[in-house]
Amino acid sequence: MFENYDLFSTAIQLRPGGVAEPGTADGTSLWSVGAFHADDDRAVHGHLWERHPEGHEVLVVLSGSLHVHVRGEGLVTTLTAGRSFIVPPGRWHRLSVAEPGDLLSITPRIGTEHERVVA
Repeated sequence: MFENYDLFSTAIQLRPGGVAEPGTADGTSLWSVGAFHADDDRAVHGHLWERHPEGHEVLVVLSGSLHVHVRGEGLVTTLTAGRSFIVPPGRWHRLSVAEPGDLLSITPRIGTEHERVVA
């Protein structure tokens, strides 16, 4: 069956065996593909550090502008529309919004961790 999904409201979960289906991440998701309206730092969880020990995360800015911060490195880069960044496995990172826009992410799910940003 062929279907049309809005990635801004329904992420696609990539599961073992090459299965791709809409829904939320659960214990069986290997990767999530989703899009986000990034109006402010809350939309990109700017208050949290995140890391994915089991794989690279791919960030693609579709419109607007986002800052990528990597723990221990500070501000690493600013991404504008059409630009991407690959976060290496196990690296703590977070995003902040420079100019509201849209983000596409391809995120490994297994072992993902979060920590609050300490001011």
